[in-house]
Amino acid sequence: MLEQVLIEGYTFQEPGVLTLSFDKTIEIRISSEEAQQIVNQYVHMEISTQMHAEEPTFVIGDDTYWQVPIHLTFPAFGDVGKVGMLQVDPILGEIDTSQPEIIQTIIDNAEQLALRFTSAAAQPV
Repeated sequence: MLEQVLIEGYTFQEPGVLTLSFDKTIEIRISSEEAQQIVNQYVHMEISTQMHAEEPTFVIGDDTYWQVPIHLTFPAFGDVGKVGMLQVDPILGEIDTSQPEIIQTIIDNAEQLALRFTSAAAQPV
């Protein structure tokens, strides 16, 4: 059962009919839940325990992977927003860490988001 297809790199210039057909066999050994757990463990161990993984999207293209959003949370506020995404191989269950700038971007985004919430909390009422 196909629930969602993510189309990247294609712009729809005018309204019309889009016809999709797939003739691609994809082996999936890692479920969406497992991909989410893998990313949760990674971000807790390598980045911050204040982050968590959300529900992944399965991306089919030249590469096929689970795209897992990462959110920042604060005890006083709960989930405060998305700070980035990581990709998980659907066969091996490995996170793509080949581009270290992705991890740094997640950290930078989290710091910027944290500043907004700590600044708002410090404002007098």
